[in-house]
Amino acid sequence: MFSDVDISRIADTFELKYTEKNSDFLLFETLGGGFARQRDAAIPLVEAGQILDALNRGAERLEEYEGWVDPERGIVEFEIRMQRLGVMRRATIDQFTFESHPCAHTHLYSPPDAVVANRYHHVFRVVSPDGSVCIEISPNSPLSVPLVPLDEGRGSRTANTLKVFFGGAASKVELAHRAIGFANSFLFELNARNGTPYALKPRLQAHVRLRRAPSVSHTVRFPKARVPQHVAALFAMASDARGGHTSSFLAYYQILEHYLPAAHKRDSVRKVRRILRSLDFDEGKDSSILKVLNSVDRTHGASEGEQLRTLIEECIPEDKLREFFGLDHGGHFGKRGPISGVVAIHLNSGESLGSQVAKRVYALRNRIVHAKDDVRYAEASVLLPGGHEDVRLYPDVELLRVLAVEAIVDNQ
Repeated sequence: MFSDVDISRIADTFELKYTEKNSDFLLFETLGGGFARQRDAAIPLVEAGQILDALNRGAERLEEYEGWVDPERGIVEFEIRMQRLGVMRRATIDQFTFESHPCAHTHLYSPPDAVVANRYHHVFRVVSPDGSVCIEISPNSPLSVPLVPLDEGRGSRTANTLKVFFGGAASKVELAHRAIGFANSFLFELNARNGTPYALKPRLQAHVRLRRAPSVSHTVRFPKARVPQHVAALFAMASDARGGHTSSFLAYYQILEHYLPAAHKRDSVRKVRRILRSLDFDEGKDSSILKVLNSVDRTHGASEGEQLRTLIEECIPEDKLREFFGLDHGGHFGKRGPISGVVAIHLNSGESLGSQVAKRVYALRNRIVHAKDDVRYAEASVLLPGGHEDVRLYPDVELLRVLAVEAIVDNQ
């Protein structure tokens, strides 16, 4: 039924490694954190055939989110997750009514609910006034969530997905762009107006992890470091991955912010003291006094980015940075790394390593916290929590962890 070419197409599409076929399933191994979360998974043969049919008619996985665009049928399907859904909210959903108009689309399910494989699903569907666009939350099609963990027994996995139906075929790029706009707007109103928070799932690709772990002490000791209470709280918060990578990044960055004034003050004093010790310094000459005043003015007007560079160059030993970047990060910090709008790190650049790191960290900080609708920020788009770059941010978070630890140690 399935040729080797067919199976290879399915495996490549879902970033899997094919192992074998039995009477009911195609069996796979995952390739390190892609579409599935399991080490081993299977696709039922019936659904594998439907996936091949979709691929043959030109359907493709979305690039930014988990889901599919099917241009021949004019449908885009997104995987979604529901957040904090309790019993009382389920009772609220049962009272929903849905704005609807006549449409020409074919739907497998209708509001308010459906039962698939003995599992209850809420079904939402709204239709544009002209009937050209339908937005629906309903049980997934065979294209989405097709993988079944081997320890879950028979059958397909079912979950709700969001589908946007358009009035006929269109290009993949146009369909995906329009569907993302409709999906985000619909989920915003569903959350803000109806108190039902869903979110699109970012496209999950292989998460980069340190391939050679940094050294870890196996001796637990009575503490020697004196850490301010809020710094300790921020460090604990940053280590909790449940908040997402952007949350961890900002918590570590706040630790660095805590130490910016002290590092900047030490640097200012050092520069003034160097002028005072100069052999040609003469307190009776205005030119000598002006050197001191100019140094103070420059340090007083330093930007946060400049202060960050000072902190990193003054407090973080370069050998610690070289040790970190000597680990295998899968090209994350190179020119072709997955995070846009930041500088690449070059160990043998003419620019100091501390300066490069400061530029990258500060640019990332700005991309996370700046969401201004202003042309001045157009080149540095916001880095969204849960977005496709957020799930790839792990190596930068680990870099911030190194910086935070060394800043705390240096300021004892």
